[in-house]
Amino acid sequence: MNPLPLVAVAGNPNAGKSALFNALTGARQKVGNYPGVTVERHVGKAELPDGSPVEFVDLPGAYGLDATSPDEAVTRDVLLGRQEGERLPNALLIVVDASNLDNHLRFALQLIDLGLPTVVALNMIDLARRDGLELDAAKLQEELGVPVVETVAVRKRGMAGIMEQLQALL
Repeated sequence: MNPLPLVAVAGNPNAGKSALFNALTGARQKVGNYPGVTVERHVGKAELPDGSPVEFVDLPGAYGLDATSPDEAVTRDVLLGRQEGERLPNALLIVVDASNLDNHLRFALQLIDLGLPTVVALNMIDLARRDGLELDAAKLQEELGVPVVETVAVRKRGMAGIMEQLQALL
């Protein structure tokens, strides 16, 4: 039996990864620890628009793949398929803070370079607009070469778009 497709949710700390993960998976989550470290492992399930199941793993926030903490090491190792007890993800969901895009894009570009099917969630777009930032998701998508979906995770906005893009990639 083939395991469910696995989507890793990654990004900088405070980008809204966990809020987005929670919005996508609802109450269908499990929390444990990665083997050998005290870093928590959050896994949840959801259904794609066609009804097929998908599994999400909410990775610890990181600033890059050159780990400087146990949390960042877990994120790096999961994304590179080196984490004990975890399989290589089938796809990535990169969460970036729309109001702090410059800083968040550095890590996003590293992740995109891994070559996995990827969707970028341009999260907290409401706050960015409130602060007067004008962002063009279509232009960002063109520049990054991966789908970009505007989201407001805490209000569950953009979740259908995320799931549609993931379904197209998986």
